Amino acid sequence: MDQFLPLAAGGLTLFDASLVSTSLVLVFGLLVALCLIITLEGKVFDSFNDKDNAKKRAKAMDELHNSAPKPSKPPKAPAARAASAPAPAAPAPAVEAGIPGEVVAAISAAIFSMEGGHAVVREIRRMPQAGGSRRGAWGDAGVVQSTRPFL
Repeated sequence: MDQFLPLAAGGLTLFDASLVSTSLVLVFGLLVALCLIITLEGKVFDSFNDKDNAKKRAKAMDELHNSAPKPSKPPKAPAARAASAPAPAAPAPAVEAGIPGEVVAAISAAIFSMEGGHAVVREIRRMPQAGGSRRGAWGDAGVVQSTRPFL
C-alpha cells in the first residue's frame, strides 16, 4: 500500500505530492523566465530607439550648423551713432487674460535659459482641455503611472 499523508480532505499519496510540487515549481519558474525575457526585449528595443534618436539629433545638428549663415564682419559705423542707438527689444508677448505677470516672467525666463536668447515668446495662453476627464489631472496621472509597462 502506498504511503499516505494525512490531510483533512483525505489521503494524498507521495506521487500526488511530487506531481503537484513539480508542477508548481515548473509554472513559477517559467513565469520568472518570461518576465526576464520580456525585460530583456524591452532593454534591446530601448537601445535601438536611443541609437536612432542619437542619429536623428546628430543629423539635425549637422543641418543646423550647415544652414547657419557664416558670420561676416559688419561695416564700421561711427562710434557716436552706435552709442546712441539702443538695441532692438523683442515685442511683449500676447498674454491671455487671467495669467499673472509672474507666470509670464517665469515662462519667458525658462525659454530664454533653454534657448540661449535665440527664441522670442510671442504668445502665452492656456491649452484647451482635450475631452475633459472625469478623474481630473491627478486621476489621469495615476492611470498613466499604473498602466505604464515595467522595465
